[in-house]
This record gives sequence, C-alpha cells and structure tokens, in this order.
Amino acid sequence: MSDRRLVVVLLLPFALAPIACASRPRPAPTAPRAEAAGPRAADGLKPCRVPGVDEEVRCGRYEVYEDRAAGRGRKISLNVVVLPATSVEVAPDPLVFLAGGGVAPATSYAGFLARALPILRQHRDVLLVDQRGTGGSNPLDCELSTEAADPVYRDEARFRAAVGQCRSELESKADLHYYTTPFAVDDLDDVRAWLGYPRLNFYGASYGTTVAMVYVRQHPGRVRAAVLQGVLPIDAPLWLEYPRSSQQALDAVFAACARQADCHAAFPNLAAEYDALVKRLDGEPVRVRVARADGAGETEVPIDGEILRRFVVRALTSAERIQDLPLLLHVAFGGDYRPLASHLAAFGGSSGIPKGIYFSIVCSEEMTKFDPAAALAEAVGTPADLLGARDRQACEEWVRGWLPEGYRAPVRSDVPVLLLAGALDDVTPPRYADQLARSLSNARRVILPNRSHNDVDPCVTSLVEAFVAAGSAEGLDTRCLEETPDLKFALRVDQPAGGG
Repeated sequence: MSDRRLVVVLLLPFALAPIACASRPRPAPTAPRAEAAGPRAADGLKPCRVPGVDEEVRCGRYEVYEDRAAGRGRKISLNVVVLPATSVEVAPDPLVFLAGGGVAPATSYAGFLARALPILRQHRDVLLVDQRGTGGSNPLDCELSTEAADPVYRDEARFRAAVGQCRSELESKADLHYYTTPFAVDDLDDVRAWLGYPRLNFYGASYGTTVAMVYVRQHPGRVRAAVLQGVLPIDAPLWLEYPRSSQQALDAVFAACARQADCHAAFPNLAAEYDALVKRLDGEPVRVRVARADGAGETEVPIDGEILRRFVVRALTSAERIQDLPLLLHVAFGGDYRPLASHLAAFGGSSGIPKGIYFSIVCSEEMTKFDPAAALAEAVGTPADLLGARDRQACEEWVRGWLPEGYRAPVRSDVPVLLLAGALDDVTPPRYADQLARSLSNARRVILPNRSHNDVDPCVTSLVEAFVAAGSAEGLDTRCLEETPDLKFALRVDQPAGGG
C-alpha cells in the first residue's frame, strides 16, 4: 500500500432486503460506569513491534463481556495498540482511527497512520482497537468466498449452505447477537477509561463514520472532535441507494473523459461500449490467461458480465483505478481482454474483513432499512445490477443482532466535526455528508475534488491533522484542494495508471 493512499475498506454492498432471522429481546445497554481515577494505565500496555511501524509501540489486551448487559459469561479479549506521541508534550486526548468495511481491523492501519500523520503524532497518541469480531478481538472468520468468479458464490444453493456452515462454525465461539455497533462503542469506551484518556478524537472512514456517531450518542462528552471521511449517516439506506450512486459515479467518470480532448478522441463512445460489453459477456463469457500478479507463472481469469460489473464498482472506489477504467473498457470492447484480465488478477486477495462480523453488522443494521423489491428495482441496469442477490440470501441465513430502540434516528450533537466527501465517491456520495450535517450543529463539509471513496493523500491528511490540532474547523486552510490535478486517464495499454 502506498503511503499516499489509504484503502478504506468497505466491501461492496451486500443484500438488499429486510430479513426474518432469529432474534430475541435484549435488555437495555449497560448503565454508565464510574471512571477510574489517576493517570493513563501505562502498566496495562507493553512495548511491542507491529507490522509497518519502524519504532517500538505499546500493545495490550482488555477483556469485556460478550453480553455486556448481563455482565457474565463469555469474555472477549480486545486487541489494543497505541502509537505513542513522539514528543514529550502529549495532549490528553488521542486520535482513534475507526476503520471501514464493517469492519476491517483497526490495528492493520498502524503502519499507514504512523507515517501519514507525523505532525499530529508529535503531541497525540494514536489509539487503535480491533472491534469485537475482527482482527485480534475474537475474529468471526470462516472459509467463505464472496468473489464473483467463485463457483460456490455463483450457485445459490451452495452459497446458502456455505453461509449456514459459516454461521454454525462461529456459533461455537460467539453469540452472534452481540456483535453490532452499539456493543462495539461501549467496548471502546471501556478501553478509553482503562487507559485514562478523558476524551477522544476520531478519524472515521466509511462504516467507521457510523461508529463515531454511535459513540457520540452513547457517550456524550467523551469526544473532543471528529473527522469523518466517506460519510455514512446512521439513517441512510446505503444498500438501497448504492446502485444509483455507483451509476452516477460511472457517468461522472465518462463525463470527465469526454471533457478532456485526448480522452474523448481516444474513447468517444464509452457509455455505449460499456453497455454492449456487459451484454456480450453476459451471453458469451471468456477465459483469459495472463501473468500472475505475484510473478509466479500464469493464471486463467474468467470474465463474464457479472464479473465485469463487480470490477467496475471496485474500480470506482479509487481515483488511481478510475484513471485506467476507460482504456480497459474500450480495449475489452474491441476484443482484447488481456489488460482487463490482468487487472482482475491483481484485484485478488483477502479484504482482511472477517465474513462473520461483516454479516453481523450489515444484516442487522443495514438491510432492514428498505423494501427488497425496491432495492432490486434500483439495481437494474446499473454497475451494481445483480450485486446484492447473494448478499440478501446470506442475511436470510444469518442472525439478527440486538439494536437499541431508536437506533436509526439521526445523531444530534454539537461536537466539532469535519465531513470529508469525495466528489467521485460511488459508495458514500457527497449528499450523505450533507444529510449528516443537518443534525450536527458544529459541522463543516469539505468536498475532495477528483477523489473517490478510498482516496487519502497528503492534502487530505494535512486537513485531518490541522482540524484535530485545533479541535475546530474555524479557519481551516483548504487551499491544497484547489491544487488537485485533473484526472489523467491512461490512453495506451503500456501507460501506467495516472498517465505518463
């Protein structure tokens, strides 16, 4: 991963349907707990080394009850990493990174955060806690592929059976009712108190923006400031609107190409070529041999209409990938599938998000927001067409976790919040930042030009550092955004991403 880009993982939207899974009444959330007195509990952390970080950091584990309300039974050992401030003058409130994806392990971003935020780290610790069910905190993982090319994933009966097997395996080590966001933010507040931090600052990405707002609601007064990038309001029906958002983003990419004379000259009919290519591959799939991404020989890559659609929606999450997209579609339309197949081969690999925690959050918190028929209708003809079918079926096999009454009501707060929205974001478009801003009395929205869902660069991290240092958006200098270059589309197969 480049130091100039952070992959804020959000698996492409899962099922688009309300579900009728097993559920049971839950007691009220745990009552507020008395705070421990005294300095930060340094003796609870030990010197350690973590991947991607050159210097010694501090690591530890903190146990919480899986069923927080009962206060008994199985415990979860939370994985905690602190990147200590690099100067002797240390502010009492650290920065907490809240990962996306529903949910990626926060500690896996230690290397990026250690390098990307040098000014902030001079005077603030960076606190990373793997959310329950992920990373080193009782990960809810199993062998289950959600790749479009996987034969089990493509066969409904086999996929349902695989999801059921995953659930059975995980229920031997976890009660899946207790892995929703409200439990996770109470875990985080326990860690805050254990380490003696009076308040926290948040940098939340995608799903992490929802976590930040749930924490603000459940623990008012414990947040000094929050930066939210790729904003997902708790009341936004992302899984319903994602097809429309992805189509709008693809249209914006085609329009950006059309505005540039060289790109328009090279690819004058992109939209029509894309539509024709999808239809062709739906009827006549191909298989292409290309070099493996790791250099170890060759691999055969299948391509059909669904695989192409899935590639497009993944490419739309990054400006670097967007700049290759017109060329790849045009060349494939012309009958040369090798460049597209090479990119598909490079897209492989695990997201790092345990399937069980993803299902537990998405099936409980997202898929009950809308009508399934409306969701399927929204998807027709978009890059996300058919994307949600297997995911909806997965949630029909999963457990619905507990949520408090009124969970989906907009979060209202006067905490200083900086809302960062990528102008090309196909997952959480700028209108979501506008939606959240309406319930936050001290929020500022900033549009990130020519950036999508996963784009983080030195300009963006400088805004994060400046806002957290000040604890306010007043006087925030955003001039670096005015220097954002235009997208530089690749025009030749031998041309690297970003032009040349």
